[in-house]
Amino acid sequence: MLIELEKPKHLSTKQAPWKACLPFVDNSRATLIHRPRTGSTYNIHKNPHIAVSFWCGMSVTASDGRLSFLSAPPDGKILCKKCEAVAVKNGLPSADELAGKHAHKGRTIAVVTCCSKGGE
Repeated sequence: MLIELEKPKHLSTKQAPWKACLPFVDNSRATLIHRPRTGSTYNIHKNPHIAVSFWCGMSVTASDGRLSFLSAPPDGKILCKKCEAVAVKNGLPSADELAGKHAHKGRTIAVVTCCSKGGE
């Protein structure tokens, strides 16, 4: 099931905005599954690039196929809690409704790994 996307606020002449896409995005270089808000194809350089912004405020660009558009979050993956809350607040169906099953929601946190607890 495709969901309707918002039109990006700023459009360039090399940008083609999308009208709809599947409701979930998996970035192979990230931890969380996100819900798309806008999407565009840019015709720059040798290959087309895509840009997707999410309901949580994050965005990503890619030309290498690392983004997967999905009809449901994969089992064992976590859906961005903020994307879900903002999307539902803006009138979109919940992830559970879209997927037809429970979707785990959560967040990631930054962890200091360069110093010991005692501080260096």
